[in-house]
Amino acid sequence: MLVRTVAGMIPQSFINGLVERVDIGDVVGKRVALKDVGGHQRGLCPFHDEKTPSFHVYPDGHYHCFGCGAHGTTLGFLMEMDGLSFPEAVEALAAFIGVEVPREGGPQRTPRAETDPLYDALAAAAKRFGGWLSNHAEGPAATAYLTGRGIAAETVRRFGIGLAPSGWTPLKAALGEFGEKMLVDAGLVVKNEQGRTYDRFRARIVFPIRDARGRVIGFGGRTYDGSGAQGEGPRPGDPKYLNSPETPVFRKGEEVYGLFEARQAERQLDHLVVVEGYMDVVALAGQGIGEAVATLGTAVGAAHFKRLFRHVKRVVCCFDGDAAGRSAAWRAVDAAFPTLTAGRELRFVFLPEGEDPDSLVRRRGAAHFRALVKDAVPVGDYFLTHLQAGLDLARVDHRATLCDLALPHIARLPEDGALRALLLDGLAALSDSDSGSLARRLPAASRTDPQPAALHPPPPPDTAPPSAEPRRGAALLHRLVTHPHLLRGLPPAERERVAALGGLLGEVGRFLIAQPAADTAVLIGHFMAEPGYPRLAELAANPPAALANTPADALAAEFAECVRHLFADEDRQRARALAGQARESGSLDDLRRLRDARLAQLSATG
Repeated sequence: MLVRTVAGMIPQSFINGLVERVDIGDVVGKRVALKDVGGHQRGLCPFHDEKTPSFHVYPDGHYHCFGCGAHGTTLGFLMEMDGLSFPEAVEALAAFIGVEVPREGGPQRTPRAETDPLYDALAAAAKRFGGWLSNHAEGPAATAYLTGRGIAAETVRRFGIGLAPSGWTPLKAALGEFGEKMLVDAGLVVKNEQGRTYDRFRARIVFPIRDARGRVIGFGGRTYDGSGAQGEGPRPGDPKYLNSPETPVFRKGEEVYGLFEARQAERQLDHLVVVEGYMDVVALAGQGIGEAVATLGTAVGAAHFKRLFRHVKRVVCCFDGDAAGRSAAWRAVDAAFPTLTAGRELRFVFLPEGEDPDSLVRRRGAAHFRALVKDAVPVGDYFLTHLQAGLDLARVDHRATLCDLALPHIARLPEDGALRALLLDGLAALSDSDSGSLARRLPAASRTDPQPAALHPPPPPDTAPPSAEPRRGAALLHRLVTHPHLLRGLPPAERERVAALGGLLGEVGRFLIAQPAADTAVLIGHFMAEPGYPRLAELAANPPAALANTPADALAAEFAECVRHLFADEDRQRARALAGQARESGSLDDLRRLRDARLAQLSATG
């Protein structure tokens, strides 16, 4: 029997022999303090918090916890502790006793004889970078930058953050025993077209990137205030962030930063939060939020989701609330759908415009960020809401378009997951269709490439559905979405009257009165799962062109004038309705109401 892996087949006979050769107590004992108790060993369970040892390791090659019920074999222990796949656990166990894993057929991995020195060189580099942060002449400036960003010394130690000093070859000189070729292969040294070699990371704060087993596999470097002051560091135009290149041990499109540290901080991770960069991960960890990870300069993709879902059942992606953030979220949906098997969950958090996790947690605190994560939007809600943008579902052709857009994506969901059935039910409700007939279309839809969302712009004003606000109301809504602060400039009575209006305009007014400091991103995020979201998102993405260069005071005056005209329109309509009612009834009370309405109209128009 053979075990299939990407790199080829691992013979079952090898796996059986490997497990027999390794003492499970030696493997578990590296992670758990064990004591002999009769014919086996016992210690505190690594899979749940306990004070009395209930974790037992037996010489026949299995473990069992009488507290939480965790049990398994040597390979199972490695898979559970480090979030490894079965082939990766076999690799790890083979490495434990220093043997090569044989494979039959398929592409071969780089032999351990070649990769082990790379790990050694990378570990040595991490140690050297860490030492330079504390004892190099440029260390105080880098430390001051980290301190200014709210990164405490304990967090620096936990993540192994270091310093690559300025100069062309300090690391190359410090690690000379590894040889120039090995340093190039490890991504630590660059060789240019002229054959000259120099350090890849210069005058940067350096973040070691570790795999699930804690081995350093690469680095990320960030410029800092004053970096390159010695003249041999980053130059104007160089990237703020720089990652290691692809190497035999580092695949940038698959790895995530902070995963090992997150698992070390919390063995029983409930979820992982995907953020954009190293500083976000470190800043959140410093505030007690240890479950954050980051991709390495690439969009979050299917390989990332596969890796993350090995460790947790719920992943929360954190994006900016602007157009770029929404675009990134949609790409994440597309990448994640094939990985959302039964029991897996994906959610989204959209931050206020101009904020990132680092700035937000420092300004609002950890409790606020945790609340955002707790209230994150489920992927199904986001998916259906996002696809509606620009569509008028009162129209049959737009409902058909919604189905055409949605079904190729839904077809990519695993059949064993509940999300596929739930999305079909939701799509059926939105499109006034039958979920069974939609399900029957999935095989054909699976052969169609999914199209990007929001292909269809909203109908122009003269074809707007009857339920839309009058023209003045539409203009007022547009201004409120793109400039929410304008509502605060109105007198209290006018603010309340805006909030009392019907439709989406009134809903926005009521939210802004309740949350006066809300900006556009917060406003849009509040309506994410509401029917009005597509329209609000479209308005936010297209600010009124006529107001592009309008001064703040003129903008406020124009907004107030727009409000007064809207109220005047309402008053005229009310007066006309009352006049007709008074003519028909001849009632003195109706005539008095008509008089009051006309007086209010005259007052509103000056």
